[in-house]
Formats: sequence, structure tokens, C-alpha cells
Amino acid sequence: MYPKPIERFFAPTSVAETLKLLDENRGNAKLIAGGQSLMPMLKVRLLETQCLIDLNRVKELAEIRESTDGLTLGAMVRHADVEANQFIRTNYPILNDAARVIGDPQIRNRGTIGGSLVHADPAADYPAAVIALDARLTLTKSPSKSRTLAADKFFLSPMVTAAAEDELLTAIHLPKPPPRSGGAYVKHSLVSGDFAIISVAAQLTLDSSGRCTSARIVIGGAASGATPAARASALLAGKKLDEAVCREAGETAAGEVEVSSDVRASAEYRRELIRYMVPTMVRRALDRAGGAK
Repeated sequence: MYPKPIERFFAPTSVAETLKLLDENRGNAKLIAGGQSLMPMLKVRLLETQCLIDLNRVKELAEIRESTDGLTLGAMVRHADVEANQFIRTNYPILNDAARVIGDPQIRNRGTIGGSLVHADPAADYPAAVIALDARLTLTKSPSKSRTLAADKFFLSPMVTAAAEDELLTAIHLPKPPPRSGGAYVKHSLVSGDFAIISVAAQLTLDSSGRCTSARIVIGGAASGATPAARASALLAGKKLDEAVCREAGETAAGEVEVSSDVRASAEYRRELIRYMVPTMVRRALDRAGGAK
């Protein structure tokens, strides 16, 4: 099957030009970034559009900016660039973990972080990672009008986000982790690089004595998408993260996060994965925070 003919195609070179095109074609345009999700959906006619706006020439959206306050990623930063960036690998290993397991090298060389987030597939890798990192996403409507949302407020339901049809996701802001912080991400899929049956992101911070002062556990591939495991996260705070505490966090997360059955896995199997994967990721995050024995 082939997509319906595209009547209008634009290749802007700036954010301002992109926003103007979005406004002029409101309700009839789709933004194309890496095209790794949009093009297959257009081809099988799950989506239709009269107009495509190609973001690949908007260089300002492809910047990675480090600062004393944290990190800002432009929406057009490729998965391969997230994977290769040493600053991200050192300070935000959870994001590096996620980038490394997306698809295959061809997909990672073309796909973008912004495209993945806006697509909002419930089994995608980045949503759980950016929620665990307490990221903030900037949505821009005009050169003088933008808003910033916490990542956990951006995803509304599977394949649906808080971005309006005339808004452009321009940047993802990651706050600087406190000292003695660590994070980790892993997913279980049917084949390497496939979408997650279940994924787990864990980010934590330790005090000078090795006790956990804050933790955030997020489960991906759940019924409604990336879901914070609030009770499991709260359970870790103030404690030394020994084996018993890690196992209890896994049991708590498995009981609190809604999961469903589909052709790839049953709900029971997903819960069992959470029980195993949460303690594993907490221990890995603990090791990266410098708290492992």
C-alpha cells in the first residue's frame, strides 16, 4: 500500500519559518523529523495528510547544549547522537541506555528524540527515561510564545500528547542531577531493538552515608504508556538500598502499575517482568551513584 499523494511539501530552515507554515496549514499538516514512525503510518494509511513540513534543515533544533544547570536537547537530536555524547553518557546514563536500545543503527541514525516523544508510543524508550529524569519539554507556538511542561504532564494517553496542532516541540531540558546520583534503563522485548513489552527506568540520589534521598521509578510498556511507580519510588527514600528493599520495590511496582494483555504478552507476564526488572535497575542505578558495596 502507498500513501495518498502529498499535496504540499515544505522544508523550512528556521523555527520561525516552521511555525509560520504550521499556522498557515493548521489542521492539515504533519511534521516529519526522522520519519521512522510517520512514514510507515502514512504508507499503510493509518494517517493521512495534505501537507508535510520537513524539519531536517532546521539546524537550531539539532543542538545539544551543556550548562551548569543541566542539559538542553533540541527536538531534532538523533538517537545516535544521544548514544555517542560523552556528557550524556557520564551525567545522564539513563538516557544513553534508552538511546542504545532503540531499533537498529539505521533507525538510530535517522530517528530523533523529539519525534519519538511526540509520537508517544506507549512502548517507546524515551518517555520513561525523560520522566525519570524530571525533564521539561518546551512547546513553541510563535517566536514570542512558548510554554514548558513537565514530562509526566506531556503524555496524555497512548499516541496522544499535550502538544497542540499549531505547537512545535523545540527542546527537552534535563536538570543537573545532584551529586551521588545515578540512573539506569532497560527493556524486555521479543527481539533486539523492538518496542518494549516492559521497560524500567530508575533514577536515584544518595546522601553521604549511602542512604537514598530521592528516587523515581518509571515503568514503560504499561497499559497507558510510561507510568511513574510512585509508591515503589517513595519506598526507597530514606533507606539503605539492600537486596530486601530492592525486592520490595519490585513487588510494590508490580502491584501498583496498570498493565494489560495483548498479542505479545499477558498482563501476568508483564507483572513478573516488573518484579524482576525494578530491583535490577535500582541496583544498577545504585552502582552508578557510587553506593554499591
